[in-house]
Amino acid sequence: MMTKAYAVFGGLVLVLFSWAQYTGWSPWGVDEVKNVPKSIRDNPGSYRSSYGWSRPYTGGK
Repeated sequence: MMTKAYAVFGGLVLVLFSWAQYTGWSPWGVDEVKNVPKSIRDNPGSYRSSYGWSRPYTGGK
């Protein structure tokens, strides 16, 4: 009995997610950034990554 209830619930969740994906609906607002550089040459700060505390890979010769 419970497995049928789980199957129905899972099916409803899949239908809801499929509908949201198809329509583009989201429960949260979408942040859109304006004036994004189109290449690395337009964004010189992109060479200095600030995505974490780890040191970059310095292997090789």
